[in-house]
Amino acid sequence: MICPGTTYTVGGTPTATGGIPPYTYHWTPNVNISNVNVANPIVNPAVPTWYFVRVTDSTGASKTDSVGVDLNPVYAYDGGMDTSICIGGTATIGGIHNSLTGGVTYSWTPGTALSSTTAPNPISTTTVTITYSVTITSPACPSKSFMVTVTVNPLPTISACCPATILEGESVTLTATGGVLYYWTPGSTISNQSASPTTAEPITTTTYFVIGEDANSCQNWDTVTINVIPSSEIIFYNTFSPNGDGINDYFYIGNAYKYPACRLEVYSRTGQLVYAKTGYDNLWDGTNYGDKLPEATYYFRFDPGDGTATKFGNVTIVR
Repeated sequence: MICPGTTYTVGGTPTATGGIPPYTYHWTPNVNISNVNVANPIVNPAVPTWYFVRVTDSTGASKTDSVGVDLNPVYAYDGGMDTSICIGGTATIGGIHNSLTGGVTYSWTPGTALSSTTAPNPISTTTVTITYSVTITSPACPSKSFMVTVTVNPLPTISACCPATILEGESVTLTATGGVLYYWTPGSTISNQSASPTTAEPITTTTYFVIGEDANSCQNWDTVTINVIPSSEIIFYNTFSPNGDGINDYFYIGNAYKYPACRLEVYSRTGQLVYAKTGYDNLWDGTNYGDKLPEATYYFRFDPGDGTATKFGNVTIVR
């Protein structure tokens, strides 16, 4: 076992005897070794390494032996990788193998926003970018020093838009800006919780929260309130785009849920029935028995099922 950064001469005294000299030598691996073709090369491995030597005499006879050069465990201790956090976050610094075993000590500077200046892996709560230095001292080996930088990224400014007042049964488009990823809540009346823009269909006044994340994985949030005026009016939307993006993927009929006995029938231009559902639940995705219908305008018949007049209209599929 040697200290990291030091050298060791491998081979015997002598490395080979017997056979018929002269001998040739070949050491492997050819890593951190002074010469692979001499009897006693000098090695300075960066990690524990087994070195193998094949000795061949003048007749071509050969034999192989090996020696393991281990390193004091302190070789694996370091300052850790540079890292980044968001304002308000924390970072654990120091190498993943750091330990106090064997009387090893650590001295971190500066002590700014550190949980400890002597711990193997202190926690930084810095709010500004900072570079720390650590000196690692072992009773058995020379001290060594490392530097590690904790970069602090600002939080994004997330904006949710826009407040609105709608009739119950209407939908509204919500948009968030300032991030690259979004998540809306509550999700029960959102068509796609992870999209911007997305569609909201609240049946009561609702405040939506959106969490936005930027390219540095930093998060912030904002809210937007949609006021809903109670209504039982049946509201038809004449276009939908069933392309799987989670936005306007279904034929939406506002307040359909208030008419549990309703029946929706949809026909092609030629009068072919392509969809029918009693108790329509706003889940027609523009298919006919699983087959996608082409982009076109279709005609619907909606019977509320409560004795009031049947509604007629058209709806266009856009893909």
